[in-house]
Amino acid sequence: MSKKIVKKSTRKQPEFPRGYKVNVVNKTLNFGGKPDLYEVFEVTHKTLDRPKIFVDKESVKKFIAASESAKVEAKALSLKGYQHVKGVVSQHKEVMVAPELEEIAKSLGY
Repeated sequence: MSKKIVKKSTRKQPEFPRGYKVNVVNKTLNFGGKPDLYEVFEVTHKTLDRPKIFVDKESVKKFIAASESAKVEAKALSLKGYQHVKGVVSQHKEVMVAPELEEIAKSLGY
């Protein structure tokens, strides 16, 4: 008897990042004054206060990508180990200097 070894490259990657649950749900929606049953995608995550509803899978992927990038950017701007993200250090410096620049502009009359 020989064992079958599954290579790491042949393992199926999850479609959505960890923590996001995407369920296909049938909902009655009213488009054009006529209610009808539609198949929609419901996204839940611990950071969302209520589930988000999307019509197609591409929209779900765009939403998840945007929320993940916003999370990474927020962590990077707080400088918690994400300094390698392009332009983070300069953005952080700009955020830190912004209040001082406003005071200087007010004192100069701009």
